[in-house]
Amino acid sequence: MNLYESNTSTTLSAGQYEYFPLNVNTTEILSYSWNSTGSVAVMVMNQTQLQEFLNGTGSPYKGLVILNSSFSNQVLLTPGKYYFVLYAYLQQVTLQYSLKLVPAQVSYTLPVGYQENYQLNLSYPFHLYLYLVSNNSFSVRVTSGNVTYFSAAPSRDTPLTFVNHTLTLSPGNYSITVVNPGSSTIAVYSSVLYASTYPDPLSLNRTDYPMGVASYGLFNRSGVPVPYVVKASSVVGFANISSIFAYNQTAEKLNVSPYSASLQLNVPLVVINGKQNQTYWVQNVIVFMTNESTLCYESSVLNVTNANATLTNISIQGRGGVYPPFNNGIYYTYKTKGVQYKTPLSLLISINVSVIKKLGVRIGFDYKVLENGSVVNGSWNQFDSPLILDSGVSQAYLYVDGYNSPSTLNFYDAELVFGGGGNGEVAYFQNLSATLAIFYYNGSLHPFPSVYSFGADTAEGTSDLHVSLMNGLVSVSKGQDNPVFLTNQFNASIPVLRVVVNHVQNKSSVSNVTTTTTHTNTSTSTSSNVTKNTVPPPSNTSQTSSAPTKKGGLPPYLLPGLVIAVIVVIVIWVLINRFRKPDLNI
Repeated sequence: MNLYESNTSTTLSAGQYEYFPLNVNTTEILSYSWNSTGSVAVMVMNQTQLQEFLNGTGSPYKGLVILNSSFSNQVLLTPGKYYFVLYAYLQQVTLQYSLKLVPAQVSYTLPVGYQENYQLNLSYPFHLYLYLVSNNSFSVRVTSGNVTYFSAAPSRDTPLTFVNHTLTLSPGNYSITVVNPGSSTIAVYSSVLYASTYPDPLSLNRTDYPMGVASYGLFNRSGVPVPYVVKASSVVGFANISSIFAYNQTAEKLNVSPYSASLQLNVPLVVINGKQNQTYWVQNVIVFMTNESTLCYESSVLNVTNANATLTNISIQGRGGVYPPFNNGIYYTYKTKGVQYKTPLSLLISINVSVIKKLGVRIGFDYKVLENGSVVNGSWNQFDSPLILDSGVSQAYLYVDGYNSPSTLNFYDAELVFGGGGNGEVAYFQNLSATLAIFYYNGSLHPFPSVYSFGADTAEGTSDLHVSLMNGLVSVSKGQDNPVFLTNQFNASIPVLRVVVNHVQNKSSVSNVTTTTTHTNTSTSTSSNVTKNTVPPPSNTSQTSSAPTKKGGLPPYLLPGLVIAVIVVIVIWVLINRFRKPDLNI
């Protein structure tokens, strides 16, 4: 919290001065700057120095002195009384100046000739943030071996009481050295921080996150980021939803239903055309109306190449259109009609890209329902396949990159996440129970190897979903939201849903049952005359009482297993032939 702040202007005649008292009760940092029409002496003095200045004792330049027409500086003030002095020592000047005091602490003190050393040994490229403030001049340098990467020291005319500098450095061993070159002990406030140059999802600051499963192309090795890249022609999301109901009473202000929610498969698409490569944010979205138990599928394509990038109904063509629906639109979208759903609801959704030479890039938006109240194991359905027109395109791939970030997105990440129904809405879930998994295609499906519990680039969000790992999948349920790193070893697979067949033993119908018991002196015999429904033998087969009858074909008890095997083979064949082989770098 700022304890004191002032921003004002004044005019000083030649030889004129102004001063302002600063009462410092705890250690504070004074930040001050000025911009003048001529050179001016700006000084920070203690009580004794001010008295000498006012009495004209010795040199008029007392305390911490900077002679300049424009400057910004910071100085550490320990408890005491100080004065901020402006002195027009050459000519009349008009100047604008500002003062600000903020609390701080003394990190360490350095006697004359002493130094403070920091050692860093990092295995990844990083940003080094130096912020040092002292009550008197110091010097600082950053070195590695015989190489100096940064150095700052006071000059004869200008003191050095603060450094605020950022360096980007390669992996290696580094030394940061702070030295007291003066004639008295100095106090130093020191903040020396470093952070990986790789994108850090955990540094994202959002109030309401889209929750589920996401890959950022980053392993987390005991806090050390290890990036990787995935380029693929297809990204696939699996979801099994046991229950879902959402309500947000303010949602209508965003032109969406209060009962709406969404499950979104979102990923960047990179298009290489030899001129200006393009990046798109591509979304395959399931929109739920949870009060009606209906859902629809929605495709969306947004050009995120730069802040001015856009789409038109000429540059992209599909079943939908660009909205707003005029020349320089914002995004392309298409939505299907609503259909009823039942829980448990299991399905696959996918985004597929392919290059059509001399024409452009085709984006396929597909879904496959596996279970809708009961096992369905349906076929793949492509509900939209827009074409981005670009005759020069040579490559196109869905892209996850832990090394870099795009200019207008937070990350190159793939997300399968729950959120609001649209327009940035936040969904509040009354209940939700689901399991998720996210894959890329490389001749066969592979789970993204490292995953987080939240998305970063999806606009919609939630505030009450908890994510955990369960039986190799990502479990999402109502609870305290937890945007965290989940695992470096995500090894999910798509569960095989089987039709459960209840085997009931056939009981033959019995009629006209007559039992006769005959008694003799030597034996007792019991005979039964039973009439049964029987299957006649084949016409070319003789039947005797001593041999069982064989019927052509498989025995009935093997039929359910055969049906299941056929279904599994068909599903595998469809998956293998559905997607193109991607370019993978992982």
